[in-house]
Amino acid sequence: MIYVVLFPFCIFLFELFVRLNVGRDAMAIITRSQESMRVLTSSELGDDDKEVLMRRGSADIFKATLRFALKFLAIGVLLYLLFLLTVTLFPDLKRALLESLFSPIVIAVLTLGTMCYAWARKAILSRLRSGVEAGRRS
Repeated sequence: MIYVVLFPFCIFLFELFVRLNVGRDAMAIITRSQESMRVLTSSELGDDDKEVLMRRGSADIFKATLRFALKFLAIGVLLYLLFLLTVTLFPDLKRALLESLFSPIVIAVLTLGTMCYAWARKAILSRLRSGVEAGRRS
């Protein structure tokens, strides 16, 4: 029973990550960090140039990190509101929901279920996109 209640939480969380482009923000932070390291180790740039580029890079990394953190905060707030709504509608599930957050088996099963959902979602969307492209060509 608890899996039936928690699986929509997982799907909701996954869709929020996709819709908010959290992965893109994480990659932006990593990319800017790598660029900054290349600037620091470059022998072709002078110290003044490195300083200017590092300030710019630091500001970009800070902005991307702040955006990333705010998205995580928004996702956390939305999940908490969903939890409160669930507990309000089904008060008997409160204890079971809280206990399931610490169960490795529940976490593993929900992770596997979410990965299957992500795989199926990707497969369906790619088929839909290829069908739309084929329709445009004919």
